[in-house]
Amino acid sequence: MAMAASKGPLTSDEIFDIVKRNDQAHFDLVYQTLLINSTCLCQIPKNETHSILHYIVLHGAYDLFNKVLAIPNIRLILLTKTLSKPSKDILQIADEKKGTSKIHKKLYEDIKHLNDMDRLVELGKINDINECKKMLTYDPDLINHKPPYRKYYLVHHLAYSNNKDAFDELNKTYKFDLTLLTSDRKTASEVAFEQNHARFAHYLEKISPQMKQIREEHEQAKQKAKQTTAAASTTKKTEELEQQIASSAGTNVLDCFTCPLTREVFRDPVVLSDGFTYEREAIQKWLDLGNRRSPMTNMELTDLKLRPNNAIKQAIEALAQKEKK
Repeated sequence: MAMAASKGPLTSDEIFDIVKRNDQAHFDLVYQTLLINSTCLCQIPKNETHSILHYIVLHGAYDLFNKVLAIPNIRLILLTKTLSKPSKDILQIADEKKGTSKIHKKLYEDIKHLNDMDRLVELGKINDINECKKMLTYDPDLINHKPPYRKYYLVHHLAYSNNKDAFDELNKTYKFDLTLLTSDRKTASEVAFEQNHARFAHYLEKISPQMKQIREEHEQAKQKAKQTTAAASTTKKTEELEQQIASSAGTNVLDCFTCPLTREVFRDPVVLSDGFTYEREAIQKWLDLGNRRSPMTNMELTDLKLRPNNAIKQAIEALAQKEKK
């Protein structure tokens, strides 16, 4: 298939062809297109047996896989099977390919752990605590991990459902990290307060004064933002850019172009080893505090390099230029 003359985004057929051929030189275009339209990731085109996601795993495209996982609101269906005989999901594909290379082996290990994290968080969401305990018996670290595309850790689901008994039982044996934040940067106590579970929220903050401190810092930041909204011209420009992106490309694209730490549109986007994109200044501050785990998944970072995300930067600039015309 001939490549489009523009720098992207491409059609779903074009990015499918790129990934199927393992055309790594154009993976940035695949990523840029999935930022705009992630629905085609797990769809199997007519007369084909695999989806884009299946081919990403089949080829061991480790970096692309991690970047795709970090796309906000990504419709990742881990158990989506191929139409080949026998049919296979991405874990089965990764298992078969793990002996091909070190990258394939690492991808298999990550997908297996991803599958376990996803299952534990889902069990917490539906309050199946007995099954949670069974999983934690084999891998206690799961209690403080979550997949990149999930909003809540296990502790936040317990706070949402006001399940204090389950919290106490699990915390006694496995110990929750009570400083963990949701994908939209909320503590477990903030989640509990939002659901009118004030008693549980205060209980959590009594156990963890640091959790209370984080919530109070969030409240102070909100107050400060309200007071300074009308003052800063840069804030006005940011708001205008947000409106341009949302109106021309939709709110999901706006989420893709917004730093998960600052909640503002990127100016200097960089990718960390967790696959997430952050504003350079914000993530550098996070690392300078001595943090060595992902602020989005709590997984240990494989390295601390900050790699420019040119795909997102170019897409933002393109949308901004489009609105000026």
